[in-house]
Amino acid sequence: MFYFFGVGLNLFLLVLLLSKKSKSFADKILAGWLLVIGCHLSLYVLSQQPVTLDNIHQMGVSIPFPFLHGPFLYLYTAAVTQLLPVNRKWLLLHFLPVAVILVFAIPLFAMSAAEKMEVLNNKGRDYADFMFVAGWVMRVSGVAYVIWCFLLLRQHKKNIGELFSYEERINLNWLRYLIYACLAVWIIIIFVKKDSFIFGAVVVFVVLLGYFGIKQVGIFGPNISLPGVPDQVPAADSESKKNNPAIADDATNAAGTHLPNGLPPEVNLNKKYSSSGLNPEAAGQIHEKLTRCMKEDKLFTEPELSLSTLAAKLGVHPNYLSQVINAKEGKTFFDYINFLRVEEFKRLVGLPGQEQFTLMSIAMDCGFNSKSSFNKNFKKIMGQSPSEYLAQLAGSSPSSPHNI
Repeated sequence: MFYFFGVGLNLFLLVLLLSKKSKSFADKILAGWLLVIGCHLSLYVLSQQPVTLDNIHQMGVSIPFPFLHGPFLYLYTAAVTQLLPVNRKWLLLHFLPVAVILVFAIPLFAMSAAEKMEVLNNKGRDYADFMFVAGWVMRVSGVAYVIWCFLLLRQHKKNIGELFSYEERINLNWLRYLIYACLAVWIIIIFVKKDSFIFGAVVVFVVLLGYFGIKQVGIFGPNISLPGVPDQVPAADSESKKNNPAIADDATNAAGTHLPNGLPPEVNLNKKYSSSGLNPEAAGQIHEKLTRCMKEDKLFTEPELSLSTLAAKLGVHPNYLSQVINAKEGKTFFDYINFLRVEEFKRLVGLPGQEQFTLMSIAMDCGFNSKSSFNKNFKKIMGQSPSEYLAQLAGSSPSSPHNI
């Protein structure tokens, strides 16, 4: 009954995903993966029936399926983090082991029912070496794909620091938990080696996928664009280009042009300005303009401020702005904006009459959009909690007239 529940839930999630309008590439990958999981789980349920000459032909059908889960996990993670390679045709190479397995398994599939029954009775006669090698390749590739996905998440976190001033809703912690769940399944495959436990873990994984999928906006419901990433990065007009030498022709042409993986150009920061045409004089001008804008307009108080949005307001290319912040401030965009927010909080909390406001209300006025984000960034920058800072400021006990 437990496995039937897993198959049913898997089918429900697949129908839910297929009925979704405007499916993204990540949605299509997830739909394919759910289909594979559903088929694999169904084959296991069927294998629990007594083997007869009438159903012997299902033997061996599930052999290629374990080789599919690793590639699908990688492809889905890469699509969600927007870290897919530019040339997507190479993605098919991830499924090459499946093709090889199918080729080697053709003689088994072509056998008559009587011949397959004889193989079964002889515990895999003539296929023992093949199954041994395939088993180890499956285990190694499965764990390797899990590690690869964790590396993608680490790169995604780094990109957040370069592009956004906040982490909420884009840190993909839910995806991290799913990858941990996949790792748990592979651990059971490697060390427990018992099908009932393995497929029981698969059912639990499907439940987690459904929970996080329904809870996380945009997976099984309407697509939500990555916050802070506009459909296009506005190209600077001719007047801005004339007045700002930092905007070169190549940069202006790049603005607003999407890369093949669907990301705006500023996400492609892997080469770290290796071919930047930004000269020291232009960098100084951008930094001066940035400092003045932050001081006068206090753009850092916008809770979901992104690099592309700020670059558009300043009339410079996002890559150049990121380079200036890294070089002149010695910080990522994320750290720079949150440093300014903390400094603004320190200024506001010291003003007369601020005792009537809570720390969180003041923090939100500075651009923080959650208590956890405020506390985390304040302690990272100041080395102490907000309450400890106020106590030190007042020269009193940790109690404060402010309330969180």
